[in-house]
Amino acid sequence: MLALAERRRRRMFPEPRNGAHQYMQNLRGANTNTLFIAYTVCHGIVDQETPGVYNNPSTVVFTFNGTRRPEHFTEYFHFQKATIQHIDPVLIRRVTQWMLEDFRANRGIFPDFIVVLRDHVREGMHDTVEDVEFKAFKEAITAYKEGTEDAADWVPRLAFGLAPWRQEHTEPLVYLFQNDDNVFETNDEFQQLIVSMFITIRINTTRFSVMEPLWAAENTANLWTKLFPSYATFTAARNRRLPCIANSEQYDFDTISLQFHLDPE
Repeated sequence: MLALAERRRRRMFPEPRNGAHQYMQNLRGANTNTLFIAYTVCHGIVDQETPGVYNNPSTVVFTFNGTRRPEHFTEYFHFQKATIQHIDPVLIRRVTQWMLEDFRANRGIFPDFIVVLRDHVREGMHDTVEDVEFKAFKEAITAYKEGTEDAADWVPRLAFGLAPWRQEHTEPLVYLFQNDDNVFETNDEFQQLIVSMFITIRINTTRFSVMEPLWAAENTANLWTKLFPSYATFTAARNRRLPCIANSEQYDFDTISLQFHLDPE
């Protein structure tokens, strides 16, 4: 009976077939370790009837391969005000240090390469993503290295890619945006990495080819942005109103996000 249940689970939630880790080992050597980070944001709705209070948040999602299985991506989601068009650099710095620590704790090694992929970048936001978000990743990596005793000789090489905004559930076009450390010698090498990240999933009777980390981030971000108002109503009905900023009706999204992960009930 348990075996049957497990087979059914696998049909509903297929194991990932992501080849990014193997591709980087083929490209840079059998002992190469690469941390992949993909992230996106689904923007909430700003309610014009409640000026100064924005309680329908945007949802930021990070996916990364920080587990013992290098080909497996896990995710972390966090809420922020819908009025913020970019992703909060404070959040990026905090989560980046968590991801680095998870990678080291599970693998017992620091990553040789760190490849960061930003999804759904709207027109006119490219400079902001580079100057605010990508900069925050670099700052976090530097801070982690400086604060870790055995990281003195660790010099990771970084690359950043981005995918422009597109309609939901459509195939992303991912560009190599920053490659100052020459992680990829040519753009073709980077595009081959992107191809290796695609997997096939089945929804009902239809099969789709999706880029696993971006697809996972997009789906989780969309889900929680749509679900949050119902979640807030549900908790209020149980006399557990969500935390607010002091002397305000504004939800404290940072506290809510952290509480949700620590206490999902």
